[in-house]
Amino acid sequence: MKTIIFVTIFFLTCGVFSCCRNTIPSEPINGNSNFSISISAYNHAEQIFNGKTTYKLTTDTLTIHKSFLYSDKDSILFTRKLDLNAIERIKKIRLDSLESYYYNACVMATSGDEYLISATMDSVNMEISLHHYYHEQIEKLINELNKNIPDSIKLDYLKKNTKQDCKM
Repeated sequence: MKTIIFVTIFFLTCGVFSCCRNTIPSEPINGNSNFSISISAYNHAEQIFNGKTTYKLTTDTLTIHKSFLYSDKDSILFTRKLDLNAIERIKKIRLDSLESYYYNACVMATSGDEYLISATMDSVNMEISLHHYYHEQIEKLINELNKNIPDSIKLDYLKKNTKQDCKM
């Protein structure tokens, strides 16, 4: 019975996840740019009340949007020009070496934090999804972004000691 419930919840989450993936642009945000990153973050249990926050980085600008379930309107929380050194440090993180999906079996499919990353660097487009999963390269990316963001809206990410070695 537990297996049936888990499989049902897993497939429902995959359906919700696939709907949310379409909100992340897979093309560069700036038409003449060959660099863009979009990170959408939300918590399953809190999404209805707290919404989803999206951090969009283009060749020189970081913009943070907030959106809510069942709403067509985004709120812009923050916009800032970034220097080229910050962009270069982000490019060196090598997101292209990551898998497209990471899942933490220790957290129910309908719980935990989701991180959806869409990136275009030169001619490479990639999408990376993390279900309550810690990855060192993602932490480096988020730390670099957070250097340019006020404390009140910094992107929260999991800690290195996040339990994620459970078996399904």
